[in-house]
Amino acid sequence: MTINDQHPVARLRAAATSQPMAPALSVGDDTLMYGELWEALGRWTRVMTGVGLMPGRPVAIVSRSRSRQARAIWLAVFAGCPVLPVNPSHPSARHLISDCGIGQAIADADIDVPDGIRRLPARRLDAIPDGPAIPGMPLGLEAPQLLVATSGTAGAPRAAMLSCANLSASATNTCTAVELKSDDTWLACLPLTHIAGIAILFRCATAGACVRLHEHFKPEEIWHEICSNSISHVSLVPSMLFRVLEHSEDAAPPFFMRQALIGGSPLSVPLGRRARNAGWPLRETYGMTETASHVALAARSDWKLGLDPMPDVDIMIVDENGRPTTGSGRIRISGPSVMLGYANAGFSPGNGLTAEQTITSHDLGRLDEDGRLRIVGRADAMLVSGGTNIHPGEVESLLAGCPGVHEAAVTGLPDPVWGHRLIALYTGEAEAAAVSEWAQGAIIRPMRPSEFPRIDALPRNALGKLRRSDLPALVPRN
Repeated sequence: MTINDQHPVARLRAAATSQPMAPALSVGDDTLMYGELWEALGRWTRVMTGVGLMPGRPVAIVSRSRSRQARAIWLAVFAGCPVLPVNPSHPSARHLISDCGIGQAIADADIDVPDGIRRLPARRLDAIPDGPAIPGMPLGLEAPQLLVATSGTAGAPRAAMLSCANLSASATNTCTAVELKSDDTWLACLPLTHIAGIAILFRCATAGACVRLHEHFKPEEIWHEICSNSISHVSLVPSMLFRVLEHSEDAAPPFFMRQALIGGSPLSVPLGRRARNAGWPLRETYGMTETASHVALAARSDWKLGLDPMPDVDIMIVDENGRPTTGSGRIRISGPSVMLGYANAGFSPGNGLTAEQTITSHDLGRLDEDGRLRIVGRADAMLVSGGTNIHPGEVESLLAGCPGVHEAAVTGLPDPVWGHRLIALYTGEAEAAAVSEWAQGAIIRPMRPSEFPRIDALPRNALGKLRRSDLPALVPRN
């Protein structure tokens, strides 16, 4: 099997050759060493092709087990199958499978798959079978390999087509930026149906590090794992960070934990300050499914300084006509980790791209005088009140400074006079009257919400992204 050295399979093989007894994938009490994982891939390929897996054809992974998902992702890359990991509980799972032209699925026994889809038993991956291993048949470096559902908060999700070159470029950049080494362990508690979770597999294979996988996020278990003095890196969304801080009562993590990557949604100033004061080595990130995970990363010295673009990544701010601007605008990203395009039955490239290896996101941002990226919010979340364009994210950032407010989300209700009547939903111990009084002196009139309902929790998806479309329904009706 001759493949490019930059291919994820080549990197996995290199780790298995140089350190066969080093841990590669650890789940609970079960650990696969790199040598075992490499041998298992050849045997799983033999067994799964024996029950109908067709190498070269796209395959879906439909499982509730993250251990099975991780093994199936590596199997698909090894066997040369474009792979779509889907959440079986997601209402758009069948839609995604159909859109990607998939005819086979590695699935749990109790999960229904669409008619006409060949079912392959995911339980076959629970153990390493006896018998010979067969060689892998990896796809080319530039071929579509990973199909990942976008994690947007509105509308039907699409799947981004990521090549092995995209995955390797992202993994290489991250390994360098976060100083990932072969004796490190990355705690993975994000879903393996999202790029933020999947990318950890490829980073650790690149460095020869261990993935410590948790089937579910439970703050007490995550904190216990961190306190074991074996976790060097962790990826969390802000809501997860908040729950771990609450459980630990703001205790300091062990010195062994060197990097805590925070992404998925903006990190508020109060939460970031709280975690920093507790001793967390925060690195806020910005990226997209379409860019194979993050493309900008906060400095280790101070996460409030803004985000530095990763090596080989070019970030530009453009106006609504696509022209470069020095103010706030949409974030345009170019670089080797940018997807091939959105998935379609023919796997044709280019869909959704501004140009080759270039995508213009729906996120708004600006570049400061040092070239660092500052995130403003989403272009499609803009509200208009009294003839003024107002981005909820800017108001939410101001509300984060209000004493007793943990999180805030701003929405707009239709108003015949103002266009949108601004409403700020928040969580925290502060009384609504106190928040309203604080806002009188801290937020200028066009941006100041008229109501401040307190709620128990903001609506978020599995990656912690705010579901803005759900906010109007949470506003109390008088």
